[in-house]
Amino acid sequence: MAVALFNNQTRAKKKSFERKKERERELITRLFPPFQMRLYQTPPLPSYSEEKCITELGLILKHSKKVATLLVGIQHLNKDALRRGITCRPCAGTIQEQHMGYYDSTYKRVVICCDHIRTRKDLEDTVVHELTHAFDSLRKGTFKSICHLIACGEIRASAIGQCSNITSEKQRDQCIKDDAVRSTELHCGTEIAERVVREVFKTCINDKAPF
Repeated sequence: MAVALFNNQTRAKKKSFERKKERERELITRLFPPFQMRLYQTPPLPSYSEEKCITELGLILKHSKKVATLLVGIQHLNKDALRRGITCRPCAGTIQEQHMGYYDSTYKRVVICCDHIRTRKDLEDTVVHELTHAFDSLRKGTFKSICHLIACGEIRASAIGQCSNITSEKQRDQCIKDDAVRSTELHCGTEIAERVVREVFKTCINDKAPF
């Protein structure tokens, strides 16, 4: 009986000791959180103001060979296609608020949504992407449907724009396909977008005009 009582007391003391150590560990964890990578990640860059976007845009128009080639190609097809040029503006609260930029064929301009731009690369990639749309809008072509036309334009814009610097061909193609599907599905739905992107991919990715 005495032995059993001693064993019970020993187990009780052990459990009490373990609970105490657990409380200590919890306290230490609260006071000194374990290492997390997020503490060392570069904080998200602020979006561009309209003024900064305009300043950076001027430098891109001056120095980017890709932008220059697209502008020459557009001017060759229709001198009035960009009558109002390329502008920067915040797009929050507009129907374009989810986009980094867009080509407005009615008002003959490219609009950069500066509130989604955080680096000069973002800006240049967006300018190239939208100028490709402007160029394609001036060309004649025959497609099975409007969804095929949209998909081809998105494939080319991504291939010439934001996906162009990916060195791995497989990863570059996947980047282009993913971007093209995301943009096309806004107009045609996901199932149709995935199908038409597959159908026109080879033809449109090999279309390098005006380069």
